[in-house]
Amino acid sequence: MPLTRLRIPDRLPLLALPLAMFVALLALGGDRGYFYRYGGFHSPTSAQTLAIVENLSPARGFQLATRAWLDEDGDARYVLYSRFPVGGYALLKLATMPFGDDLAAKLFAARLLALLMFCGAAALAHLAIARATGSRWVALAATLTAFSSFYALYYADSAHSESAMDLFGAALTFHGMTVFVQEGRFRQLLFKTCAALLLGWHVYALLLPFIAIGFGGAAIALARAAVSSNEKAKAARAALTTLARSRYVALAAVSILFGASLLAINLANEYAYYEGERTFSELPTVKSALRRSGQTDRYAENPAYQWDGFLRLQFYRVGSMSIPSAVSPALGYDLPRFSSSAPPFVTAALGLAAACAALAGIFAFARGYRVLAATAVLFGFCWAIPMRANAYDARHGYEALPYLWLALALFAAALIGARRLAGARLGCRIAIAAAAIAAPLFALSILHAAQLDRDPYGAERQKTLMEELSAIRETTRGSAVALFPRDTFRERSKNDYYLAGSYMESWFAAADVCDPNAADFAVSSYRAEIPNLLTPDNELVFLYEDIAPLELCRAERRRLESSQPAARAAFDVYLREGAVGYLKAPCAPRDYDAPFYLYIYPVNADDLPARFRQDGFQPTRETLRLEDSGGVSDGVCLMTLRLPDYPISAIRTGQWIPGVEKRLWDVTIAPPLDADSLAFYENVYQTIAASGEPAARTGFDLYLNRDANTLSYLKTPCDENAARGRFFLSVYPADAEDLPEDRREIGHDSLNFTFAPPHGVIFANKCMATRRLPDYEIAGIETGQWIPGGDELWRVGIVVSD
Repeated sequence: MPLTRLRIPDRLPLLALPLAMFVALLALGGDRGYFYRYGGFHSPTSAQTLAIVENLSPARGFQLATRAWLDEDGDARYVLYSRFPVGGYALLKLATMPFGDDLAAKLFAARLLALLMFCGAAALAHLAIARATGSRWVALAATLTAFSSFYALYYADSAHSESAMDLFGAALTFHGMTVFVQEGRFRQLLFKTCAALLLGWHVYALLLPFIAIGFGGAAIALARAAVSSNEKAKAARAALTTLARSRYVALAAVSILFGASLLAINLANEYAYYEGERTFSELPTVKSALRRSGQTDRYAENPAYQWDGFLRLQFYRVGSMSIPSAVSPALGYDLPRFSSSAPPFVTAALGLAAACAALAGIFAFARGYRVLAATAVLFGFCWAIPMRANAYDARHGYEALPYLWLALALFAAALIGARRLAGARLGCRIAIAAAAIAAPLFALSILHAAQLDRDPYGAERQKTLMEELSAIRETTRGSAVALFPRDTFRERSKNDYYLAGSYMESWFAAADVCDPNAADFAVSSYRAEIPNLLTPDNELVFLYEDIAPLELCRAERRRLESSQPAARAAFDVYLREGAVGYLKAPCAPRDYDAPFYLYIYPVNADDLPARFRQDGFQPTRETLRLEDSGGVSDGVCLMTLRLPDYPISAIRTGQWIPGVEKRLWDVTIAPPLDADSLAFYENVYQTIAASGEPAARTGFDLYLNRDANTLSYLKTPCDENAARGRFFLSVYPADAEDLPEDRREIGHDSLNFTFAPPHGVIFANKCMATRRLPDYEIAGIETGQWIPGGDELWRVGIVVSD
């Protein structure tokens, strides 16, 4: 295939692609929320980025910081976040500056900028593929299909350095590489590479295979020439001189020096801020690099971060990036995993097959472009392997974005191959047909991704929070204001925490938990019925005048102690007014040094944010500590956490020891059922009972739903006595290899449970439990009920497959 250079008239219609994508993302993206949704304006990362942008100002000394506050001496203090280049933050600053104090408008502007970068990345990728293949239709089909993947759409409007910004930077550099290979325009490649480095570090993972393959190919060619030369020594010296002057060497040198300069500025700023109190290895950027690369003990000693699990997740992401979001349900999954459990084997196997096919597809490209195809295929792995700890973390789904280039190479190679097999005329029609299919598929994928990730409660809560904070800010402007607890918003979500930090903490003096010192005002997530409360009608955050945080601690303690605890363990646990409270008196450091956990089980799983539905519960963050959301006053440990707005069937909470995963104490609490919950359970019960004949009738009627892969237990009339004891559930696979290794010897999975929430519920003289079965093909099931230390009440076997 000849190297093809697009003429100017051929380039102009390509402008329609980013414009059409931008309009489609805005029009079809569904309800993105008043400020952000968890996926689009992603989790804490975009909120965190906006906090950095708010602090990037002359008043803050242009610090890259997620938080700013005044210490007890009135001096400005920061939580530095200088690990990324300043370019992306500067662009966001320019985009948000015109909107002054209107945080909602700033969030919208940041989201639009991220969308523009996402569409710009698609346009640059389209141009590069069109150059490499000589076909705009192949380029259009490959681009729209690859950019239809769930991960791509999930982070399309994420204003974060490792999302849309790095995606655009990589596309800019890749286009520069294409122009360089085709036309030899080296200065353009250098300029685009440096511009991309201002946005993020992903560029290095793109440069690594490009330089290595390009330089290696040149070295092999020169070595062959030297070997065949009559004057080998002279030819070898000439070859070495040529290699030393190679443009690949110059590209590596310029990119390393430019990136090192950017990083050195950040490190020097961090070192100056800490005034030499921290060593080089203790600087935030250095610690982040060590953590991401898995060099800290936290990851090195954790068996979960071994290569088998890491590679399985990477191939899962490759598979997810190779499937348009609208098609994914037909292939067995609706949402890429954001939990810590292992991804499904089928999708991981699909990713491995896609990676192998993409490697083979490199040879479908013209010889001059194979270095580009190989670079695209290897890009994601060249980023993930050095960043192994970060890339393994399932919550960091944005680490999948570099695999988008593998998908681009795969689809382009497939169409090139089809065109060659079918001939020029028919091959062109195939490419046009592929593009015609890809366009509506892209629109459907946007709709599919938006529907999966809609949070019906988050948007309204954010609107309320920002309205309340805005009113508080106007009241307290210029005053000394204490945040109580210091991380008062963190227990609700990191989004709230970072947004409130970027919006409010310029006016706030930080207060230690239960600090006895008074401030002009105090802001808290606790609502205390005391005369100092100025905002009795607020829902989420409350303002107090001329009060010490210690008074709030004592008021909250009196409020909790006025009712009976829902559970007693190492801490007394209270459920009251949409919150869970923890109280222990007296307490010592050993009581609160260990982190807490809190799992929230809804009545209706659809109320969960989409990322939690597969697990069936909503967890708090990994390390929930007393010092972040409560504190110690008068020898009493106190913490209060708000619960979600949706109806809750159970909460499970306790404390644990990190590393060894040991639970110090653990309780499960079922709140009283309200009328809506009872109606919901009644409807589910009747729906299951009307679904057909039970698979077995014993102590309970057992309903097997093979489409949903669930087994339901129903009984009426029924009470706590009928559902007493424990239930065993043994699942036998059709293929023993589907079992985890530690279960293969016994031959089945055990899913034993009790009839208490969250597994079962007793209501209106009925008992109901539904257990999700493993995803593998099941040969049979054995289940029953027994009283520990007593009799077995019933047992039954169910044949599932022949």
